[in-house]
Amino acid sequence: MMKNEKTGHLYRLRALLYKDICDLRWNGQVLFNLITGAILISLFALLPHEEIPVSFVFAFVFGMLTLLMQGNLVVEEKEQGTIRRLKQAGFSLKEILLSKMMVTFTTTVLILILFFVLYGDRLLFHLQLCILVLPIIIMMLIAGTFLGIKTKNTIEVSLYGSPIMIFYFFLEGLLMNSSQEAMPWLEIFPNYHIHYGIEQIYFNESFFSYLAVPLIWMAAVMVVFISWYKKQQFN
Repeated sequence: MMKNEKTGHLYRLRALLYKDICDLRWNGQVLFNLITGAILISLFALLPHEEIPVSFVFAFVFGMLTLLMQGNLVVEEKEQGTIRRLKQAGFSLKEILLSKMMVTFTTTVLILILFFVLYGDRLLFHLQLCILVLPIIIMMLIAGTFLGIKTKNTIEVSLYGSPIMIFYFFLEGLLMNSSQEAMPWLEIFPNYHIHYGIEQIYFNESFFSYLAVPLIWMAAVMVVFISWYKKQQFN
């Protein structure tokens, strides 16, 4: 019984993934964000790497791609009225949201792979970067999912997602223009630890001490979102 239920869940999730991937071909907003992210990554590869921190470039990717793409994928199901039809066909909202997250996560990873290909061939460096930024990616996925649930259309996703992106870039700007000792209060934000964790990786030093705070933030965001989600009654 349990095995059949698990098989059915995997089958429904696979069907949703196939649908979402096919829909991406006609999703102008998502394609625009994807192409913009690819262009920014390519332009960064042409610049001297000392001029712009890698963490600042990642901020564009996670904001313009991960956050907005996830929000747009979720809200468009509501705009088009397909989310209700999917639920009537036997798909749960949890499965629908998980499918969107998997598509967005995969797209973000593909953009990061493009960055790694253009940036160099240091495999260990790239693997360490992936581990370091994974908590930020998950937080952006959750934030995008929340935006998609709470907003009515893609315009509202961009409107309400902008403060998150602006605050993220504001912190990155402070980190770019200050020393590590100048603003110790920035240590409470995960951006600080991503920024200086990348520096540790550059110098082939351990970055794991800079992973603790992002992981704490990720766990807190997940707990808050799951608690909020369980209390909601979705139509």
